[in-house]
Amino acid sequence: MNKQLMNVAGLTIDAGIIAGGLGSRLDGADKGLLQWQGVEFARHIIKRLKPYTRKLIINCNRNSDQYWPLADLVVSDGDGAFEGPLAGLKSLLLASDADYLLVSPCDTPALPEDFAERMLRCLEQNPGATIAVDDGERLHPLHLLVPVSLAGSISQYLASGERRMMKWLKQNNLVCCDFSDQPEGFLNVNSSEEFETLMQRGRH
Repeated sequence: MNKQLMNVAGLTIDAGIIAGGLGSRLDGADKGLLQWQGVEFARHIIKRLKPYTRKLIINCNRNSDQYWPLADLVVSDGDGAFEGPLAGLKSLLLASDADYLLVSPCDTPALPEDFAERMLRCLEQNPGATIAVDDGERLHPLHLLVPVSLAGSISQYLASGERRMMKWLKQNNLVCCDFSDQPEGFLNVNSSEEFETLMQRGRH
């Protein structure tokens, strides 16, 4: 574990993976458990996050028995109602006692090798910010480095009837981390076509 990166400006960083979706465009598949190069999507992402963080938390709403061996802690949205990725993020933040949570969704197994390092350096340059990835064409609102203290903000936002991740981020000191040199690393596998694109990629 890289202690220098884990403790940016004295901060403690945990890792979180959002795997609570319904996989509705992939015939209900649990995307974190799909395989690429013979390895579950979730394991690819864990490999990118875990060396730079204190503990790993996975948010899922099914198949928790398959996620437990991969994580230090597994949590669900907890209310029986699927409220989308913000609810998953809230459950991760509530489960952590760190200062920041480094987050990725479960459906981007080609995540850049330097994802954690660049996000943490961006935080060093922007203390107190909420960091999200910009791939040069669009923002990726679930690839985050986010203050754990914002769990209450999400609760209030959801209680107001809002669900839009981007709107919430813009209300919470959003700073973008530039990954325009590696946009392919943030391919979200949400459909059979995107899954096929990933399968055709020879990336390791």
